[in-house]
Amino acid sequence: MNGKRAPSSQAADEPRPGAVLEVVIERLGASGDGEATLGERRLFVPFTLPGERWRVRVEEAARSILRAAPLERLAGPARAEPVCPHFGSCGGCGLQHLPPATYRDFVCARIREALARERLSAEKELPLVSAPLGSRRRLRLAFALGRRECLLGFRARRSHRIVSVARCPIARPELVALFAPLREALARLPVVRRAGAGEAALALFAEGVDLVLAVAGDLAREDREALAELARALDLARVAHTRRIEEPAEPILVRRVPTLRYGRFAIAAPPGAFLQATEDGERALQAAVRAWVPEGARLLDLFAGTGALSLPIADRLARLELVERDTGTVAAVKRAVAQEGRIAVAARDLERAPVGPEELAAFDVVLLDPPRGGALAQCRALARSRIARIVYASCAPASFARDARVLADAGFRVATLQPIDQFLFAPAVELVALLVRESLGGREAS
Repeated sequence: MNGKRAPSSQAADEPRPGAVLEVVIERLGASGDGEATLGERRLFVPFTLPGERWRVRVEEAARSILRAAPLERLAGPARAEPVCPHFGSCGGCGLQHLPPATYRDFVCARIREALARERLSAEKELPLVSAPLGSRRRLRLAFALGRRECLLGFRARRSHRIVSVARCPIARPELVALFAPLREALARLPVVRRAGAGEAALALFAEGVDLVLAVAGDLAREDREALAELARALDLARVAHTRRIEEPAEPILVRRVPTLRYGRFAIAAPPGAFLQATEDGERALQAAVRAWVPEGARLLDLFAGTGALSLPIADRLARLELVERDTGTVAAVKRAVAQEGRIAVAARDLERAPVGPEELAAFDVVLLDPPRGGALAQCRALARSRIARIVYASCAPASFARDARVLADAGFRVATLQPIDQFLFAPAVELVALLVRESLGGREAS
């Protein structure tokens, strides 16, 4: 041995953090960042378009990927003019620079590519339904007390830093109108002054805005009085408190009960109850369920939430059962359907205790609307059942495709797929799909 160190597996000229490069963007990655090939690694650059040449600075280097910040656009195709002055700093939107056709193609490709990775495709894909600007009716804002003011806004891209915003073109104007007065009110709240930071979840109902304030610590009497005064001053329908936004919230003052209305049913929504991001998106999901669930069917609605997708067609069904994990939501829906003999509501954790083949035998159609993680355990049970028709709503194409693969292996096909863009300018996309298998029920209409 001569004592010399063996050469590094990484070439000396490979880019490291801080290096400035010129690259040509080849495609858009799954997160919407521009993607270029650099040797055997992929380089991702936010806010770029395919066909553009950029000068970029490498910020992160890993074995197979690099991440870079855009410095100067050198050449490329026309770009869309961002609709928001906070674009580029706020982490809420990453795609406002995409021309409309490129944007639509990217949104739909997110679904097709996820299916293709599982060797699947939809036999029929309906045109994309897009929510308009100014339609988002729920927001999750972060806040923190600064030296001079309270910061209230969205997290920066890939960061916990708060970008304080004055506008949000995708949100309902009623929510945007609260930004300034809420920022000022939070700075005066005793509980916020003690904690220093937290989150605020805003949801718009016909009765007004429902505010869930997530701040660490217990509430003293003065805190409750201050929150009640905030609700009166801002004309909120309700204000509630929780220590963490994912945990149940305690109502502090209810001035008007936030209510969800599905057909002839009215559900008093618990604080923080799940609400589809836009009314347009919700209507598109409901329309697909109405078209794909036959009249007179016995329908099992799993991960049902407040019943937004099944209750509107309840009068057409022979039987409806809704299953949801959140006990507060289950109680609210039970109260709303208490006089309905054909409707049952049950609390159940479907990830740990999926509905099995024997129980599924009592139904003709299953409706799934799981969280982002999907419904793998439930789909495995469905694959072993006699069910021949499933309507599956999803906000995560990857988990949907994984679950659809399980169902496809049991004879299902993705007959019809409806893409829905209700998360404007974000890489997330909603979908609802009809899955059928013919061997158990003859030719299914799609």
